[in-house]
Amino acid sequence: MLPITKIEDAIIKQIASAKLPYLRFVGSYGGELMGDWQEVIRALPAVWVAFKDASAQECKNTARTRYQARLTYTTIVADRSARSESATRKGGPGSIGTYKMLDDVARLVCMQDFGLDDVDPLAPGRVRSLFDGKVQQQGLSVMSQEWTAKVQFRLREPGQAPLLADGAALPTGYLPPEGQTFPGAANINNPAPLPELSELALQYWLKPQQDMATDPPAAEDIISHNNQV
Repeated sequence: MLPITKIEDAIIKQIASAKLPYLRFVGSYGGELMGDWQEVIRALPAVWVAFKDASAQECKNTARTRYQARLTYTTIVADRSARSESATRKGGPGSIGTYKMLDDVARLVCMQDFGLDDVDPLAPGRVRSLFDGKVQQQGLSVMSQEWTAKVQFRLREPGQAPLLADGAALPTGYLPPEGQTFPGAANINNPAPLPELSELALQYWLKPQQDMATDPPAAEDIISHNNQV
């Protein structure tokens, strides 16, 4: 529904495709800065990309089939210098510096929609220095920048969901967007769908005291539907 993975992968691909000469690693963030510092140091200079959050999804039409949300991502840059803490930020011999890395990443991803449908260009957000005791002890500079994009997605109206290939009916309730399948649909044990409509009967009871469950109707109209083969 939300293109979380597509946007994250597109940001990573955009940065990696630039082949920045100083960059040793670019990829999705998986908690590396909280793990083995020796592994982190060997990967520097590095850029990580992480999905942060999504805003509440707003309905944008009266049919309640089109929604909009704001997705926020974070790019994290890290570098290390044996010379000084200032060199890790500003650069110097043997160090590119996280200020320069932030600027390079921004030039690559700012206002990009990566050719994805219903995705607005990434807008720049807050920049922070991720500085704590562990980072200082390792002689690192770690900085992050947030990026936001408005995305739109569409749901089908109730009753518009087609039958599955095996003839089973979709569960009631949420209908996935057009072109997407229902998770686990092949394993849903639903009764067989109703047969195709071929005839419609309209029955009339003229006296209120009659019992509709047991008394025959006073009149009946039958409308037949001729299916074209």
